Amino acid sequence: MDQNFVSGIGNIYANEILFYSKIHPKKKAFQINTNEMNKLVKFSEYVLQLAIQHGGSTISDFKNTKSSIGSFQKKFKVYDRENKKCLKKSCNGKIIKKFISNRSTFFCNFCQK
Repeated sequence: MDQNFVSGIGNIYANEILFYSKIHPKKKAFQINTNEMNKLVKFSEYVLQLAIQHGGSTISDFKNTKSSIGSFQKKFKVYDRENKKCLKKSCNGKIIKKFISNRSTFFCNFCQK
């Protein structure tokens, strides 16, 4: 979630990327090891490609250049899912919402350690 480390990724996508990477959003950038960095790169590409395929995320009134709304919000694993069960099959966790750097941050209390 540190914009000094990686900037330009929107809050929604950052939450989703961290979930897929199994990284807690409060983890400091300097604490990320090589394996986690590789996961961040891999899942950044995956999440952004998925979002593009679905026309982006329409939370309120976003429309793309063709005046269509996006549907990526239907694919969210953590964002805007506060107090809901984690969608990973073998997980008994729930989605927590915290404010980190004045940004709404959603994560699984079990998957993201």
